[in-house]
Amino acid sequence: MLQAFREHKRWLMLIATVLIIPSFVVTGIYSYNRMNQADNAIAKVGEVSITPEQFDYAKRGQLERLRQTLGENFRANMLESPEAREDILRALIDDAALMQTAAAEYVAVSEAEAIAFIKSAAGLQKDGKFSPELYQQFLLGQGKSDQQFVAEIQRDLSKEALVAGVAGTYPIPKAIVQQMHDILTEARFVRTMTFRATDHLDEVSVSDEEAKAYYDAHQKEFLSTEHIKAQYVVLSPENFRNVKINPEEIRNYYEQNLNRWTAPEERRASHILIDFGSDKAAALKKAEAVLAEVKADPKRFAELAKQESADTGSAEQGGDLDFFGRGIMTKPFEDAVFAAKKGDIVGPVETEFGYHVIYVTDVAPSKPMPFDEVKAQIEREYVEQMSIREFSEHADEFTNIVYEQSESLEPVAEKFGLKIETVDNVTREGVKDPALARIINEHVVESLYGAECLKEKRNSSAIEASANVLVAARVLEYHPTEELAFETVKSRIVQKLRLEKASEEARKAGEAKLAELKGAKDASQGFSEPLWVSRQNPQGQAEAVLNAELAVDAAKLPVVIGTRTAQGDYVLSRVEESRRRPASDIEMRSLTQELSSIYGEADRYGYLEAIERKLDTQIVNPKFLSGEDANGEESAS
Repeated sequence: MLQAFREHKRWLMLIATVLIIPSFVVTGIYSYNRMNQADNAIAKVGEVSITPEQFDYAKRGQLERLRQTLGENFRANMLESPEAREDILRALIDDAALMQTAAAEYVAVSEAEAIAFIKSAAGLQKDGKFSPELYQQFLLGQGKSDQQFVAEIQRDLSKEALVAGVAGTYPIPKAIVQQMHDILTEARFVRTMTFRATDHLDEVSVSDEEAKAYYDAHQKEFLSTEHIKAQYVVLSPENFRNVKINPEEIRNYYEQNLNRWTAPEERRASHILIDFGSDKAAALKKAEAVLAEVKADPKRFAELAKQESADTGSAEQGGDLDFFGRGIMTKPFEDAVFAAKKGDIVGPVETEFGYHVIYVTDVAPSKPMPFDEVKAQIEREYVEQMSIREFSEHADEFTNIVYEQSESLEPVAEKFGLKIETVDNVTREGVKDPALARIINEHVVESLYGAECLKEKRNSSAIEASANVLVAARVLEYHPTEELAFETVKSRIVQKLRLEKASEEARKAGEAKLAELKGAKDASQGFSEPLWVSRQNPQGQAEAVLNAELAVDAAKLPVVIGTRTAQGDYVLSRVEESRRRPASDIEMRSLTQELSSIYGEADRYGYLEAIERKLDTQIVNPKFLSGEDANGEESAS
């Protein structure tokens, strides 16, 4: 029952991940910007120009979010399509329009409101309270000042306030909600018979002439993958681990940060819980009587806890809750325990659970851990801090060498004692090895396929592959896309054509069976056991089969239909019954909210289009969306 008294909080999600940075850690981004800073706007929204640099920053942020979400399924070229580029630009246009409209209409959020919002963020809480230390660590990891971050939150909240009313509750007719419920929940009672394409593979063959004819007609399907063989070097704090430990600094750090090594005070208490029942006043009177009784004879506390406490879990232990620190129990209970002394019996204390009579049985005072016990941990942090500091001091030098001596990676490798690594088969999507992909990430790949590396045969700039990890790379060999020889792909073509022919045989067999069943007295023979299927519960059926079964007119059941699947199989479905179930109030409310949200989002888009039109929004460089700049050359983004 101890868990029944833990304090439960509803955390806000302002910051998805807060960097918990050791005290010594210094982070930074070191890169060399070779881009032109001329006015080369992609779009203009009122007084605001959106530049390729802003687009590239937004794109990199989106790629990083996709990488974290998709893991091994992530591909570096996911945002290279014109549609994806348009979505990124559209988000930038929306943001610029909202900012200007909020300013024009005096929609603002005060600094105090922004600060309150930040202080409620889950990632910045410690022991249930806002932690200035965590906040400073977060700002350090983001490379922002407190003033910058508060201003950003003010802007974001003001934009949210502007559109909140527009995308609010949208009235949805009950008939539409009911119709949507019927579509989602209508079920059909079906039996199936499957004619698999693979069962007919032995019946078909493909001649060399057929395979060659297919190859000649579909040569674009048989192209080698464009790829690069590259060299690269990596600079990180690991290259500066040979740090000599200074014992005096270790001791000073321990003494200056003694609170880090201090175990917080804990208290042990027992309690007797009297729940409110149907008469709160009577419960209080009973709690006061129990309090008087145990104060008169503290030795009877355990006995009375077993007899009277509504907390059956602790009652068996005589009311004992063991040791606990601050932030564990519900606040009134905790305040009473930590305000008392060892041996005190206090109460009645009211909480949401009832009235408590509390006996403070022991106190474990706060005390620091001995230096010898934490010395090894401090030394590890010291080495980490010093190696990061050394890294940060040499990062600019690394950046300058790979840029200034861009004909080779040898100079920078010799300067820092780095090993030049080689990687092959680097496509525009990156590398397949997940571990290597953290080094040869989308930014490195983008540089390798850029003009400086690919055409001018220069080193890439120093790229921050991750926090405190710099990578420089260069192209050794470039292999463009080429048509693969017929003999190389012949087996693939034969396999594909055989499957197509087998699929056609499966269709013929299925349709023959379908014709046979139309004249049969018992049309259920040979079918599977019946199943109830619906869009919410397809029972593993292929989408095409399920859609065909649900499309049958319920007034014409039972009926047998045939459907060809994407895998080439042919499925006969005997649809026997149809049913709809009534919607519960909860389902109707939930579906209404979902539909309202969808329609509300459409209104939001309409509102954004209106304010952007009012601001005379223009796409200045439409070729940029296809990956080309204004001169028709491939964009670096």
